[in-house]
Amino acid sequence: ISDMLLEPDFDRVLVACHRSPDGDAVGSSHALAYALRKKGKQARVFCPDPIGSEFSYLTQAEEGLFSFEPEHFVTVDIAAPDMLCGAEFTNRIDITIDHHRINSVESRVKYVDAQKASCGEIILQLLREMDTEFDRYLAKALYTAISTDTGCFRYSNTKEDTFLSAAFLSRYASEGDFYTINKAMFETKSALLLSLESYAASHFKTACGGEVAYLTLSAETQKKLGASYSDLDTVINVIRQLEGVKAAFVAKERESGVYKVSVRSEAGFDASEFCHVFGGGGHIAAAGCTL
Repeated sequence: ISDMLLEPDFDRVLVACHRSPDGDAVGSSHALAYALRKKGKQARVFCPDPIGSEFSYLTQAEEGLFSFEPEHFVTVDIAAPDMLCGAEFTNRIDITIDHHRINSVESRVKYVDAQKASCGEIILQLLREMDTEFDRYLAKALYTAISTDTGCFRYSNTKEDTFLSAAFLSRYASEGDFYTINKAMFETKSALLLSLESYAASHFKTACGGEVAYLTLSAETQKKLGASYSDLDTVINVIRQLEGVKAAFVAKERESGVYKVSVRSEAGFDASEFCHVFGGGGHIAAAGCTL
């Protein structure tokens, strides 16, 4: 893949990340696009949904870029084509880079490593193979990707390589950069988010003898709460903390009759296999689908 990306004709590249972008999607895609620009290529990020303002320290790198008509397409952290929301280039994808166990994206070349805790780790490896000159921006982008998909190195997907990747990136970060990212991603909450978490804590239901906790958020409820769809990403973390819960589900209405279901689980319940039954996918402990 590194040789393919470095070919002179592989230019005018659109690096796509998935809808409802998380830190791994945003960090990985921006790191790759930035690295390609450092190699003298035209490259920019595409996302079907707006990217949150909390990632402005990454998205600002693309402000003021010259527009171009893409000729090549790379997907990052995308396990299924529907995560691109029907983008016109889904049948023209050159390279797929992913870390989900089940990947149904069709492309000329596919690289999937489900042993990696984040797509950011794969991008880091790829950029080193490309002899990329690392700098502060790449350190922040890839640390964002790795730390968010591991819950700040707390999740069971965290391995030795995960820590080694973060250690490598720390060489290029300025003092306080990782602290600032950690605080923004894991500690800072708006008044709206606190109220949403309070709602989740008081309205969830349980099943299977308390081993399952679930919450449904209709479009009407979201409107009453004053929340946008993207504001609801973290409410699942509230109900999964309940003692005895092995699987947590949150169903959020995205459009009339269409619900995005997020699943988080402990050992003994494969969230990815469950969501795959409904056309979705993800990881053993974190997955999603659309119903």
